[in-house]
Amino acid sequence: MDGTGEGFGGAGAPVAAGAGQGAGVARVPGWRRVSAWLVDYALVITVAVLLGILTFNRISAMLGDVEGLAGTGVWKVVTSDGDLAEAGQALGESLWRRSIRAVQQGFALLVLCTFLYQFLALAFAGTTLGKALLGLRVSAAGGAAGEARRPTRRAAAVRAAVTTVADVGLLSLACCLLLSGAFLAAGVVLVLTVVGYLANAIPALLGGRRSLADRFAGTRVHGGLLGTTAALTARYTAQGGRAAWQAAQRVAESERTRAVLGRGRQLLPQGRREGADPRPADGIPGSGIPGGGAPGEVPAGEGGRPADDGAAHQK
Repeated sequence: MDGTGEGFGGAGAPVAAGAGQGAGVARVPGWRRVSAWLVDYALVITVAVLLGILTFNRISAMLGDVEGLAGTGVWKVVTSDGDLAEAGQALGESLWRRSIRAVQQGFALLVLCTFLYQFLALAFAGTTLGKALLGLRVSAAGGAAGEARRPTRRAAAVRAAVTTVADVGLLSLACCLLLSGAFLAAGVVLVLTVVGYLANAIPALLGGRRSLADRFAGTRVHGGLLGTTAALTARYTAQGGRAAWQAAQRVAESERTRAVLGRGRQLLPQGRREGADPRPADGIPGSGIPGGGAPGEVPAGEGGRPADDGAAHQK
């Protein structure tokens, strides 16, 4: 685009060409998507840490329950017909299973909290905390250009489910399988975790900037009001800078022209530079003498004789 005002709507309408469409479908820079994801994932990690502390306290309380352990131990001894070794092994296995169950419940709560956060944020606000901080919003992909409709609850649920599975769901399942002793299954799920994460993230950074979750839910991420304002500000700033640069060039050219003309005047002879106006003044002939004669010439009287001679004859 040149600096002649193209894209301003011609007759003074300061709207860039395609600004309405760009406000609705313009691609969001990849760094903003990554930054928003980091903020949201930091929240998930915070919840995971809190759930981990809660789970640790539950297991500690379970192991510190002396009365409960004593009662369980006595029951194991009774059911094992007095075999203390078998009773001890059964008690240890019971404690291990209860601990594993507590950890698995913690992972399940983490997945549930992540899904609820994504779903409630998208269904009622159209954005998450990370996206809001970066000026991003999620809207239905089928809207008209420039129209940003909040996703339906079904679309929000689908997007939240896919995002949750890709971010923490598969990883939590792999950890639970690993704790249960299903090492082969845990390895397979770990590979699926990496594949699912990349399949969801890479499309969001390339092409149409729509992640796997966006494609399943029929949504898209756009810049919102902040992104549109920033884009238009950048466009108009660039156009203003280009116009200022052209004006500065014109001023410089005029200064150079005046400098050349001044040097040319200095090269002219002094008389030609100070030449009088060729047009005579009112009542004064071009020679500067009344009557219009040449310098040093006496004005003639009637009949062609000098004026003084006529006066002498009259006397």
